[in-house]
Amino acid sequence: MSILVIGQSAFLAKPLQTMSATENIHFLDHKKALDSSHWPKDIKSVINFAYDPVIRKGEYSDLDYQYAQIATKQDAAYIMLSSRAVYGVPDTPTTLTEEHNFFDTVTPYGHTKRLIENKLQEDFDHITILRLGNIFGFEYRPEKPRPTFFGAMLQNLKEQGGINFSMSALTQRDFLPIEIFVQNLLSVANDPQTGIFNMGAGFGTKCGDVAGWVIEGYADGILTAEKTQIIDSFILDMSKTNTAYGLNNIDTNQIKNACVDIGKQLQEM
Repeated sequence: MSILVIGQSAFLAKPLQTMSATENIHFLDHKKALDSSHWPKDIKSVINFAYDPVIRKGEYSDLDYQYAQIATKQDAAYIMLSSRAVYGVPDTPTTLTEEHNFFDTVTPYGHTKRLIENKLQEDFDHITILRLGNIFGFEYRPEKPRPTFFGAMLQNLKEQGGINFSMSALTQRDFLPIEIFVQNLLSVANDPQTGIFNMGAGFGTKCGDVAGWVIEGYADGILTAEKTQIIDSFILDMSKTNTAYGLNNIDTNQIKNACVDIGKQLQEM
């Protein structure tokens, strides 16, 4: 039995390509994946990294639904990569469990992800939903900047010599290095369980610390931040996920080391 990955060019999927020979992972382009004739046989689980940009605008997309239909017909578990954005925007620093009530202040993206989650759970039996925190890696793309926290941060540091926050540097978010995320994801894919699971570090890291560690690795640059309120601080409770999949807790040093390494990579560009 093997794992099928849809969306092979996605940023989060790329580290899996180096493991494909040992982990029995197959990859499909998101367009080909809509035709079941391209799917390999004996698939245990399907992970969808393919992204329909209309979701960012709050428009519904049935891409996950179509893939889940094919997976169900092949008796494979389907893993949807959702987002912590479904919880909404907390007013104060908040630890979020899978059973947490949704906040009223939710982005169009978060609202649409909620709709997709609900539709999959209503119509299919073997659905695993992973609500991701801030998964980060080396996201410097000079030709086409990534619209992410790390993408903007690295772009500014490389091209402007510093990082400027339009928020408080004390804002805490749940950051998880992409290398650890991929290992955790494989644990899920090899033993998929029906339900909703958070996927993050399980603790908050100050955005100012993250920026400082990147600057440390880069060996240049300054950080400036607005003297404003703490915005959208959150932590994902990992208790349920760690218990279900036997995952190990990580610590702040692993976050720091990943950030310093990213700064060093940026310096070499």
